[in-house]
Amino acid sequence: MITLIHTADWQLGKPFAGIQDQQKRARVQQERVDAVRRIGDVVRQRNAQFVVVAGDLFDSPTPTRPTVSAACEAIGSLGVPVYAIPGNHDHGGHDSFWEQEYFLRERAQLAPNFHMLLARKPVEIDEAVLLPCPLLRRHEAEDPTAWIRSFDFSSDSTKPRIVIAHGSTQHFSGEADDEEQGQPNFIDLCRLPVDEVDYVALGDWHGFVDVGQKAWFSGSHEIDRFPKSQQLPGHVACAMVGRGQPPRVEPVPTGQLQWLAHDVTLDENGPSRLNETLTQWTHAVGSHKSLVKLGLQGSLSLAARKSLDDFLESWEARLLRLKVDDGVELAPSEAEIDALINRPGDPIISGVARELVSRLSKSGDEGRVVRKSLNLLHSFCR
Repeated sequence: MITLIHTADWQLGKPFAGIQDQQKRARVQQERVDAVRRIGDVVRQRNAQFVVVAGDLFDSPTPTRPTVSAACEAIGSLGVPVYAIPGNHDHGGHDSFWEQEYFLRERAQLAPNFHMLLARKPVEIDEAVLLPCPLLRRHEAEDPTAWIRSFDFSSDSTKPRIVIAHGSTQHFSGEADDEEQGQPNFIDLCRLPVDEVDYVALGDWHGFVDVGQKAWFSGSHEIDRFPKSQQLPGHVACAMVGRGQPPRVEPVPTGQLQWLAHDVTLDENGPSRLNETLTQWTHAVGSHKSLVKLGLQGSLSLAARKSLDDFLESWEARLLRLKVDDGVELAPSEAEIDALINRPGDPIISGVARELVSRLSKSGDEGRVVRKSLNLLHSFCR
């Protein structure tokens, strides 16, 4: 049997537009390049003969030159041959990026071990026969693996046969992200000649998962989104494959970023407990490598709300990203309301406070504006 490392969906150059801070965004982008180098550690630990990248090496069919150079340099460091196909994000086809002078020059100089497979035909290498199914446009109307169904497998070669494809499978029907809904690059695993192939290396789904006999998605090598069910992101697949033998496949972690999503119901002591909880959540890798999405519920007094805002301000600075779905209701105590309304020396503030308190029960956008205004008024008066 041979050992190979299967990976996909690097999406180098991904913009991460949800991260507002430019320096933090650049760090997340760089981490994806660094994770490619970490694949080299897995290659050496597992004595792998080669690496396959099942599509979407880049996030765009027109990556920037610095992104191309960084990718080629990282691939060149892996120390073994790397065989890749284009996916829907970096598709091939006539006059594609993969045939342009700059990429060809950088690959030749920085990554002579890097082989782009742009044709749907078998490629025989020393250890195996590769059956690449590149996407030649972003949206393929036909199954990119269809050519394999009619291929003549009468050769008596003892080399394992490895399909490399990028697209969705029936297993994930209805479970894709909104941005992935309706992707026509459908791979019909049921119609592949399963007895004639030994491993199906798939890309497009961002988590490691077994999707059928001999078929796996490796997932993205570095986590790039908040977690969803049935996903194991931030891994590569280490596959031991032999001709006519069931493959043995194991996920191996390569990601270092931490994407955390939690729903929290707060009470008066909630802000300080939330601060402690965030410290615990990010302890493993550090806040500087963590991205957090919080869904906040509950009700707080004006003073507790101020504490919460202070904590969130600090954590927004510490984390790579803090995304907050803030559903916390404002519930001023009687003492806080009395202190705002009964201000003999500030009749205007008293009048505004009285009007805002009378509208606290409002819902929707008006209610949110009222609660925010009352919170600001309380802060000003402090």
